[in-house]
Amino acid sequence: MPQFEHDRASVHYEVVGDGPPLLLIAGIASDSASWGPLLPLLGGRKLILVDNRASGRTTVDGPVTLREMADDCAALLLHLELGAVDVVGHSLGGHIAFDLAGRYPNRVRRLVTLTSGAISAASRVLFRDMARLYFIVPPQDWFRLLYQWLFSDPFFADEANVVAAAEGSTRYAFRQSPGDFARQVAAIDDAHTVDRAKIAAPVLAVAGDLDLLAPPRSVVASHEGIADIRVTTIAGAAHSIHWEKPAETAAAINDFLR
Repeated sequence: MPQFEHDRASVHYEVVGDGPPLLLIAGIASDSASWGPLLPLLGGRKLILVDNRASGRTTVDGPVTLREMADDCAALLLHLELGAVDVVGHSLGGHIAFDLAGRYPNRVRRLVTLTSGAISAASRVLFRDMARLYFIVPPQDWFRLLYQWLFSDPFFADEANVVAAAEGSTRYAFRQSPGDFARQVAAIDDAHTVDRAKIAAPVLAVAGDLDLLAPPRSVVASHEGIADIRVTTIAGAAHSIHWEKPAETAAAINDFLR
């Protein structure tokens, strides 16, 4: 599978389809596989999927930072000999995309963020606790706890569904290790503030009305200062918006990018 070397890291990426390029940046504890439900709905595009530092098949020693992850994205576009591209970032991926658009304005044509809210004090404590617990509880139990923050009630209506999802996440060949999750959590704690006023690209912010981690008001707050901003909220969706409402999420992306 494609890898390229950049600033201490061996960065894994995949390219799917043909057409105008669209870079997809995953959130914390996620990698390129997390985009699965959306890929068939984003036809007519060259989809570029990247594994962030400390996730998936991207490897790097030592601490990681969000700025380095944004730098990896810019380097990947250069590696692929691409100019300005459209970008979609989910959750933490949206914050990485803010940095990319702010510091590499010639690389980002338009930007869509999915449930990328302001990181509150409560969220920081949650992530630190989840990082600590990942080392000491069975992974199936850890994922069950994580799902409470990612999905809405219908996901939990069938216990067999929850069990199957936790087992699948545990058995995933490129599952993020507890140490790598902790490195990404530390990157959130150490993240610098991106000046939103430097983001010149048009931005669509997509929120889920049932999102506990990044409720709509938090999404609006995290985009303050961006000059060209539109916000839309998808009903019946929690934080993993592209898993719970893939058709609606894809429609919002496609309509904006058209």
